[in-house]
Amino acid sequence: MFSAPFSRLRRLGALAFAAVLLVGAPSPGLAADPPAAAQADDATTGYTRAQGLFHERKFREAIAALDAFVAAHPRDARALVLRGDAKADLGENADALKDYNSAIKIEPEYQYAYVTRCETRLQLDDVTGALTDCDNAIRLDATDALAYEDRGDVQFQREAYTLALSDYDRAVELGRSNAYVFAARCDTERLVAKRDLAKADCEKALALDPKSRRGLWARGRLALVETRYTDGIADFNAYIAQNPKASDTAYYFRGLAYNRISSYRLALEDLRTYVQRQPTDPDGYKERAVANYGVGDKDGALADLDVALRGYRKNGDTTAADRVAAMVTSIAAGKTPTP
Repeated sequence: MFSAPFSRLRRLGALAFAAVLLVGAPSPGLAADPPAAAQADDATTGYTRAQGLFHERKFREAIAALDAFVAAHPRDARALVLRGDAKADLGENADALKDYNSAIKIEPEYQYAYVTRCETRLQLDDVTGALTDCDNAIRLDATDALAYEDRGDVQFQREAYTLALSDYDRAVELGRSNAYVFAARCDTERLVAKRDLAKADCEKALALDPKSRRGLWARGRLALVETRYTDGIADFNAYIAQNPKASDTAYYFRGLAYNRISSYRLALEDLRTYVQRQPTDPDGYKERAVANYGVGDKDGALADLDVALRGYRKNGDTTAADRVAAMVTSIAAGKTPTP
């Protein structure tokens, strides 16, 4: 049901600069910017100019400079990878992948190219390819902390949480200390039942960046597991406020939390949003049934449970189907349904 509800943070100029700086996901409007024009000498100096433009987050201008440079130097793998990074930061992952592929074909041992292609393949849901790339990056440089962080993301997506935690631990040991890696490790520690460690990592993440969506998500999920529903609601409020259109799953969990503290009208509002956006997920209907019953809409609750039951049966989830059937029985007996 719930894959990671956040975009992987990209890097600024790891290829172009000695230090690697993680930055927030670009605003949706960046991809719609008009094409930028190359300068007259970009065929000669475009790579150097693009480095500076990339660092300033002027990705369109960087691509224009690199287009001219690559046309004159088609086998310059550094330029191809930098152009791929600029495209990836604009969300143009398929085009970025083409540049990374070309660079690796030219230089098969280009370690950073595997690191950045791993991130992009994960964005494109090519988990197997991403894992292979991160493995290659680590093979070529076993001290690259970013490669371990990225492979941790891949393992997390594969639901191989123990392996993900090992990679995040190694990334931190090797010097990664950004909000993202601590938030990702917090989320993973929650999933392997290391809640005390998770709590400390979430606090580290949000101390470094109070607006970290990954951190807010991870701390909110941890709060729900620990039945601290009000705390979880506060974190999901902050998470959703930053990007309501990219917060589907957060609406579900905030709605669940509202249900657990009997704030059924608020829960119903969130769960309506979630079901509208994710109409094939039976979990949304099951949880919305609780909210409907809580506001006195018994018929609405039964209708939602009917949809949820059919969905679980279609998915072959007999345990969840039996739970929904028990909720229907409870309502028929005049009792509050327990999800």
